[in-house]
Amino acid sequence: MKMYLVPVSLTVSMMAPGALAGAGAISGASGHPAVLQLQAHTLSLQQLLEQPLDQSALSRLEDLSYQLESDLLQLGSPAAPVADPLESLHRAVEHCDASEVKRCAGLYLAAARRWLSGLA
Repeated sequence: MKMYLVPVSLTVSMMAPGALAGAGAISGASGHPAVLQLQAHTLSLQQLLEQPLDQSALSRLEDLSYQLESDLLQLGSPAAPVADPLESLHRAVEHCDASEVKRCAGLYLAAARRWLSGLA
């Protein structure tokens, strides 16, 4: 059985156009449940990065990155600016490179802060 991995940015862009009815209404709705979930998962990522990145932490980061991807899929195209940094984080976690994980997570967190601050 072959598995094909689709980058987060591609997955989000494929879902964005019409698959999410009313996705455009989400931008500007900082209290929307999907936005609140993305904020909570982003905070969890930030807290996880404050710990040593051993194998257990990398495993939790992998799970969290998939939760963040799910959050972005719920939001659709307005979330696209954070999709590429999240894909970089996915790849770094897969390679178990702690320094690259921290670098990519920092890029994601910065992009997420900018995007989320635009919703307030």
